[in-house]
Amino acid sequence: MVKFKDFISVAKSKCVAQDIDVSSVDWLIMDLFSWNRTDFIMKQNEIPTEKEQNILDDAFERLYQGEPIQYIVGFQSFYGELFDVNQHCLIPRPETEEVMLHFLNKVHDNSKVVDIGTGSGNIPVMLKKLNQSLEVYATDISLEALNVAEKNAEKHDVDINFLHGDTLAPLIEQQITVDGLISNPPYIDRKDIEIMTSSVVKYEPDNALFADDHGLAIYKSILEDLPQVLNDNAQVVFEIGFNQGKILKSVIESMYSHLDVKIIQDINNNDRIISFNW
Repeated sequence: MVKFKDFISVAKSKCVAQDIDVSSVDWLIMDLFSWNRTDFIMKQNEIPTEKEQNILDDAFERLYQGEPIQYIVGFQSFYGELFDVNQHCLIPRPETEEVMLHFLNKVHDNSKVVDIGTGSGNIPVMLKKLNQSLEVYATDISLEALNVAEKNAEKHDVDINFLHGDTLAPLIEQQITVDGLISNPPYIDRKDIEIMTSSVVKYEPDNALFADDHGLAIYKSILEDLPQVLNDNAQVVFEIGFNQGKILKSVIESMYSHLDVKIIQDINNNDRIISFNW
């Protein structure tokens, strides 16, 4: 009978042959069985049960096809909390934690805030968990993504007002104005697809990754409608691509010359945040 350590050895060899990060093997097994690192070490010489072997076989077949671990196990960690994810929503990234915290530190207690293009709902859920005085809205053009976000809000026991529609349209239709707006919209230029990880391109939702106009189309759509949804002194924070800071700052200042637009770098010294006070 094959022990866990034998399965792991074979799996890592297959990953090397297919240019898949071998650390994925350890993480996938720990996530599948809710093991910590000690469990992983202590169970190496055990033989998987039939049920465990079936779980391993199914999950690793998906891994060998290039599917991200987060979709295989159905969750991803964001700011220390677990969020359900599937192929209808983008996998939350660590960089977005910095964007969310920057926004949280800018808005005042009892503010009404909105996340545009919410995906799995990780941003609005964490905003509400970290400051319960906030009245939080979230929009997305994808009903499937909103279903995931609603489940995550229920899972984390927070009240979020979810609205279906394109960028700011749901707010405008319902005449909702806010004191803060945060968005991590699709911002990748399609010409950059050649330098992207194949698993991202193949499995993550196209409409959550790419935007026209060199990746700026969604930003421009949001910016054009800001006067209809922002209250005076509202805080606006965008997550941006590492090479978009200067051009997006220029776009914003050409539209609204009175704004003081700041570009903020992330922990890796990449431009990551556009921030301004309306």
